[in-house]
Amino acid sequence: MRLLVLAAGIGARFGGVKQVVGVGPRGETLLEYSLFDARRAGFDHIVFLIRPEIEADFKANILSRLPASVSYSLAYQKSVSLLDEAARARFEKSGRAKPWGTGHALLCARKHLEGKGPFAVINADDYYGLPGFEKVGAHLSSSPGEFCFAGYRLDDVVPKGGSVSRAICLIDSQSYLSEIVEHRKVWRAGSLFVSQREEGTVELSPSTAVSMNLWGFNPSIFDYAERLWKNFLSEPANFESREFFLPDIVQDMMREKAVRVRMVPASAQSFGITNPEDLQETRQRISRLVWEGVYPSPLWEGA
Repeated sequence: MRLLVLAAGIGARFGGVKQVVGVGPRGETLLEYSLFDARRAGFDHIVFLIRPEIEADFKANILSRLPASVSYSLAYQKSVSLLDEAARARFEKSGRAKPWGTGHALLCARKHLEGKGPFAVINADDYYGLPGFEKVGAHLSSSPGEFCFAGYRLDDVVPKGGSVSRAICLIDSQSYLSEIVEHRKVWRAGSLFVSQREEGTVELSPSTAVSMNLWGFNPSIFDYAERLWKNFLSEPANFESREFFLPDIVQDMMREKAVRVRMVPASAQSFGITNPEDLQETRQRISRLVWEGVYPSPLWEGA
């Protein structure tokens, strides 16, 4: 099975290329711990989706550290990728600097994944834990015609300080996804969890199911994604700052009854680097996992 790593983000809230920041005792990045777990769960080829501007940093701080046994390829997300002549002219006129989003990233990696069987997708700047990879991998092996995602509890995926984006999921009685809604600003307010929405502030339950973008897909997603991408580009207003999100593709496929998406409980905490203040907490969590023997140090020793 292949694993697509979305590593092209610009880190606007963090203030830099957070994908290459060291968090482990020997300077290991957060992504390396995900790769370590993914390999243990049976994923045998990694596709890194990056921006050309960070390629040198990515090679120096991540790829150079990986053992020779890690099979990988590089895909690139550029602002002008997958734009026809008219869309490129509109893009240049808009002056847009923001990336197009995770749905666009998926399409940029298409040639590395289509025709290769089921695959998983993760963010480069989030920690998922071994159970999430194992559950998604097992489901892709047993039910390759279904999509799936690793489900986390909200109280396991919101940091102590600062706000984060979280994809809130509604799950039916058979553990299938019925709706997914992106909440762009979620934070802790004492013992409560709060989301800032257009209609005002809403409180969320600590047990709410959340997708952290650990997805299990098959190549049927690409034709739908391409059609939706073309629709997205047909709206001039989208060229200012709107993003084309991966969950929106999934939601549309469910609406058309083209696929069912099962939630597989990750049974673990997930954390990541969104804001500068997340870095210290992330390093403390990784240090604790190493101390508990979950990971060796150095991470790749003997791999």
